[in-house]
Amino acid sequence: MFFWLIFFSGLSALAEEGHSHSNLGLFLGQILNFIVLFGGLTFLLRKPINEYLKNKAEMIARLLQQSEELKTESLRKLEMTRVRLESLEEEIKLMKETAEEEAAAEREKIKKEAEEEAERLRKFAREEIEALVRVSLKELKIYAINLSVALAEQKIRERMTPEVQRKLIQQAMDNLRIANESSANN
Repeated sequence: MFFWLIFFSGLSALAEEGHSHSNLGLFLGQILNFIVLFGGLTFLLRKPINEYLKNKAEMIARLLQQSEELKTESLRKLEMTRVRLESLEEEIKLMKETAEEEAAAEREKIKKEAEEEAERLRKFAREEIEALVRVSLKELKIYAINLSVALAEQKIRERMTPEVQRKLIQQAMDNLRIANESSANN
């Protein structure tokens, strides 16, 4: 392309100068010079430029391949993360359900233990009350007996006059005499 640009600019310069021979020779010399220079540079630089371009193309291909591998790896990791996230949601749901079940079981266990403890305390209280009732009844019987004895003693003292005492003593002596005589006769 550069060659055609110079060629056409040279032709336009020739057209302006009026087709002179010297200008045509100069122009053709410049073109020949350009072709030799461009051809020599192309010959000398063809191999290094081709290697450079080949290396550059390989490097770009490697970079594209690495980029594609990184993209694939990133997509794989993203999918793994999504799966893990879904798995975590399931695990959280499962953990919540398990925790609720354990809490319900623990509440039931505590309720049962509380009922058992309450029943044990009621039984203990009944036994304690029964023991207190037995002791109280025993004390009440003793008190009633003592009161009866005291009342009887009081009534006996009220009724016991010296005359009644003499009669009782006389009866007791008569009973002894009869018992003594009957044992002597036998």
